Amino acid sequence: MATVQSGGASPRHILIVENITAQALMLQHILEEEGYQVSTADNGVAALEMTRAIRPALIISGVAIPEMSGYELCRQIKAGPGLSPIPVILVTSLSDPNEVLLGLQCGADSFVIKPYERSHMLARVEHALSNRDVAHMTEDGPPAEIFFHGERHQISASRTQILNLLMSTYDAAMQRNNELHESRQQLRERTAEVLEVNRFLDSMIEHIPTPVYIKDAAQLRYVRVNSAEEQLVGIARQDMVGKSVHDLFSQEEADRFTAQDQRVLASGLIEEIPEDRFFSQSKGLRLLHTRKVPVFGEAAEPTHVLGISEDITQKKALEKEIADLHSALKLRADELETTNKSLESFTSAASHDLRSPLSIIGGYAGLLVKNYADRLDEKGLHYLSVIGTRVKSMARLIDDLLSFSRLSLQEVQKTDVDMNALAAQVVADLPVGGPGAPQPVIQLGLLPPAPADPGLLRQVWVNLLSNAVKYSSLTANPQIEVSGRVEGAEAVYTVRDNGAGFDMAHYDKLFEVFERLHTDQEFEGTGVGLASVRRVVTRHGGRVWAEGKVDQGAVFHFALPVQGG
Repeated sequence: MATVQSGGASPRHILIVENITAQALMLQHILEEEGYQVSTADNGVAALEMTRAIRPALIISGVAIPEMSGYELCRQIKAGPGLSPIPVILVTSLSDPNEVLLGLQCGADSFVIKPYERSHMLARVEHALSNRDVAHMTEDGPPAEIFFHGERHQISASRTQILNLLMSTYDAAMQRNNELHESRQQLRERTAEVLEVNRFLDSMIEHIPTPVYIKDAAQLRYVRVNSAEEQLVGIARQDMVGKSVHDLFSQEEADRFTAQDQRVLASGLIEEIPEDRFFSQSKGLRLLHTRKVPVFGEAAEPTHVLGISEDITQKKALEKEIADLHSALKLRADELETTNKSLESFTSAASHDLRSPLSIIGGYAGLLVKNYADRLDEKGLHYLSVIGTRVKSMARLIDDLLSFSRLSLQEVQKTDVDMNALAAQVVADLPVGGPGAPQPVIQLGLLPPAPADPGLLRQVWVNLLSNAVKYSSLTANPQIEVSGRVEGAEAVYTVRDNGAGFDMAHYDKLFEVFERLHTDQEFEGTGVGLASVRRVVTRHGGRVWAEGKVDQGAVFHFALPVQGG
């Protein structure tokens, strides 16, 4: 098939003969950008017909084209009436010296070697067009003789044409030589880069703490081991390189390692051995985590096996120790949970059982005061008063113990709690002191919300604020300050008073059940309130702590998680 891009011949009309469409379009684009008119043909026969019809100013043809070769096309054009002045440029790889002779014999005007550069092709085109008339002037004399490959060849082309062709051939050869020189230079540069990369990889492999080795695929002999592999195996590398595993290790180990290597070579896939037992000559029995990797050559077949091992002996021992500790801790936790439930059940039962005799004692003491007060002396009445007071104290203690035991049994139902509203409600419900007693000034700061059980948390605020009021009641100007803040993933709440305080030397007793840092004569109490605070806060995943100085007040803090809670 042929295409004509212009209506007729012109001094800048060029015919391209090329059966590879991509190459034809590329050359057409180059020429049209320079203002040439272009026609194309994809075989020799069509090109000859178009040449006769349109008489182009120049023909650029490949040599391996269908129907008629580029050499034969050129020969017929040079022999055709009125066509011989048309210059012909042959595009060839010039891989065979005979191509030069064929070009001379067919009368070609120039060679261009592919792949060609744009500038070189355009220079050849301009030269061919500008020397068109000179190259084909008639010359007298016999045909030129060329002695090539032991034979004499007569060339009928003009001497100017021969010279142009030979010069273009020399130019093409020089171009190819320059390309070869550049390729060699690039090869040397790439070789230097590869050597540098290899040196870097060698250094890295040698100094990494992970054992690495390489075996050839043919006989599974070691060709490379690094320092870490030497230390693991306990054999010097000069005694390992060139040897197989059967030369170095026990029969059982060697058979196992060989089977692994053969599987990797057969499948072409990485094999991971999570736990592999190995007896080291320097370290004894070891447990390894090994990866074996096939290394492929140019033929896409594995040529080597790369092994990377990690000594996990100590890691596995630690994992077992941790697992054993977890099991022991879980067992201990289960035992503690059972014990706590038993203690809580006992506390609840004992508290209920104590109520009945306590009620009887209180009742009879009251009857004695009511019916026999006139018969008792002052000492007897004092004894009854003490009994009544102790009965009430014991009743409060039983109530507190029941509340404390319920804290462990009650399920925590978390919701977003408005701490400002909850603390304000507790303050409003606090009991007011008797006549003449100084009333505390309670300052409520802004409190951040937190996910918590409102009922349980209310008890925390009640206990902390009641304590602050109680222990500051003997102060002339009692001041209580409530504040809050967010620190990281916690909301921290603080209750500060200027009351009796406490000695930090006894801090370890502060949150324990029945432990009190003040006597009943100083301040009444059962020693359960702060223990309840700690239990509620810890059940929320939080923490509680305090600071104090004797007669200089106390500060109590508790923190609740606000993220992931």
